[in-house]
Amino acid sequence: MNNNFFEVKNVDFVAGGKTKVRNMSFAIENEGDVICLLGPSGIGKTTILRTIAGLQKIKNGSIELKGKIISSSDVNVEPEDRNISLAFQENSLFPHYTVEKNILLGLEKNKGKKEKQIDLKEILDLLDLSNILKQYPHQISAGEAQRTSLARTLLTQPDLLLLDEPLSNVDQSFKEEIQIRLKKILKTLKISTIIVTHDSYEAFYLGSKCGIIFDQELRQFDDPYKLYHLPNSIEVVNFLNRGVLIPAEVTSPKSLENKDLGTITGNFIKPFPIGSNVQLLVQPEDLHHDDQSNLKLEVVDRKFRGTNFIYTLKTPSNRLIPVFVHSHHIHQHEVSEKFGIKRPIHIDHIVCF
Repeated sequence: MNNNFFEVKNVDFVAGGKTKVRNMSFAIENEGDVICLLGPSGIGKTTILRTIAGLQKIKNGSIELKGKIISSSDVNVEPEDRNISLAFQENSLFPHYTVEKNILLGLEKNKGKKEKQIDLKEILDLLDLSNILKQYPHQISAGEAQRTSLARTLLTQPDLLLLDEPLSNVDQSFKEEIQIRLKKILKTLKISTIIVTHDSYEAFYLGSKCGIIFDQELRQFDDPYKLYHLPNSIEVVNFLNRGVLIPAEVTSPKSLENKDLGTITGNFIKPFPIGSNVQLLVQPEDLHHDDQSNLKLEVVDRKFRGTNFIYTLKTPSNRLIPVFVHSHHIHQHEVSEKFGIKRPIHIDHIVCF
């Protein structure tokens, strides 16, 4: 028996007669869970949300909510009967209504629908909207409009909330604060949510599960830790852009050899026969700085990220490898300087392809 709160089974998502994503399956296991779908622009993320909301029909597979089929080849529950709310990326506010009146539309839609009503003041405070309630959409910023739309959608208290790039217009300096507040709201209200975004950091923070979509397929659907540390393909590695692949030879059940870095030990996620030539994933946190080491690589770039530096190092074979170093480190290396790598190199989870 299927006990998932929400489930998509073998659905082709189509827009304008063109298939965007083929044979897609994923689920929200428990009420209140948040999942994020990642992918480049134009890949079909918005089409997925529109279809789940009932704005587009499907020809194969099924979509189920709370044990009931809401979309299939012969079933299509009308959007207004699904209790699903969709907040679009673009501004969807009524221009002749104030911010306050736009928000209250959500409360009116929810009237009598749920036993426990959302505290309006709490939502306004969490989304930092209290000071602009009397203004009109043309008088506020794109980020404020996006937060207004989000507040209105939250107040409908849907069974399923769909958010299309919900923070794309929020100022970077405020984005992390809003992410924290949004996560608190969704957890407190126990609203099951699907968020589509191109921002992997946002997805990893908000989602209990994340899916990566490209080339018309859901390529991996997993918890954020596994997506980052245990990607299932070179394509996922390249999409996340959080490391590099370098050639290596498997020399034992727990070691490899790279001609630039030497011996690397650790635990293989997938075993390879000794002597296999593989592509080893090296992520920025895998290598450690050590000025006393005899393994020196040239610094070709250095980015300051507040709590850390990201050094880009060039190996003798002209491969570029990123390395994290805490920003409190005393010796900050300049471009063209030599940077020591601690030996022996040990990577807890060795990922190879």
